[in-house]
Amino acid sequence: MSSEPQRRADREVPLFTDPGDVLLSMQAVVGRKWQPVIVYHLLEAGPLGFSALKDRTGGISSKMLSESLDDLEAAGLVAREVVSDKPVRVEYTLTEDGESLEGLVREMVSWGSRHIDDAAGEEAGLVLEGAR
Repeated sequence: MSSEPQRRADREVPLFTDPGDVLLSMQAVVGRKWQPVIVYHLLEAGPLGFSALKDRTGGISSKMLSESLDDLEAAGLVAREVVSDKPVRVEYTLTEDGESLEGLVREMVSWGSRHIDDAAGEEAGLVLEGAR
C-alpha cells in the first residue's frame, strides 16, 4: 500500500487518518445542537432569510441562531448575502462545502427516524418535514 495522499475535491486526504481526530474536527464544525438542523433547512428550502430560518427551525432563540450561522459561516459552510439595505435583509445559503453535507444530514435524519422515538424527537425540536 502506498502512503501517498489521495486527492479528493482538490484537497489532499491522508490515506490513513485517525477516526477520533476526524470526528472531533467534524463535531467542532457541525456538532452543535442546532447546526445540523440549520443545514437541513438550507438544503431543503434555501436560500432563506433569518426570520424564515428561525420559523422553520422552531424553538431556537435569535441569539443561538445568529451564533450558529456565524459559526457555520466561519467554517465555510454557509454564505451570508445582504439582499437589501432598507430595510436590511439578508439571506443565508449553503456554500459548495455546505451542500456536500447533504448525504451526511440525510443519513442522520434517516437513522433518527428509525431509532429515535417520536416523542423524544419532538421534545428536542428535531422532527423534520420529510424525514420519514
